[in-house]
Amino acid sequence: MRSNTARWRPGYSRDNVFLTPPHIIDAVRVAFGGTIELDPCTEPDNPTGAERFYALPTNGLAESWDASTIWCNPPYGEARLPWVRRCLEIGQAGRAAIALLVPAHTDTAIGQGLLVGADAVLFLRGRLDFGIRRGNGRAWRATHPSMLALWGIAPGSLRDLGVILLRAEGRP
Repeated sequence: MRSNTARWRPGYSRDNVFLTPPHIIDAVRVAFGGTIELDPCTEPDNPTGAERFYALPTNGLAESWDASTIWCNPPYGEARLPWVRRCLEIGQAGRAAIALLVPAHTDTAIGQGLLVGADAVLFLRGRLDFGIRRGNGRAWRATHPSMLALWGIAPGSLRDLGVILLRAEGRP
């Protein structure tokens, strides 16, 4: 039997931080109408340019997400789970437009929950190069495909980033 233990990094770790490439952030900002109001899970220098943001040592999960547009690129590994749950809760309640960047692991419970629970899912073209640089100056390249789970956003403006899957009406 295989074990995923080696894949999971619990909690916050510098190895869980992958800054979103600017072309993704810029496209999402346009889809939001020009503004990212809240980024609850970012770095202290606010690389997404959100009007409001939370960065460590502030725990964005414990803070208010009262905003009309929310961008979330949670830490990777097991630390991602509570962020995904919070986005699902707020997005399904229709309280905000949300874009959530996660690995496109459609064979996992998280991936399948997002496929069913998001208004739309955008499978991003290619592998992302993230903003944290390695010692040799090159960007970290994702080892997996990525997707944006979307709520309250007309995804058509994002079509240049990849393939959009809309949730069928009447599904749970």
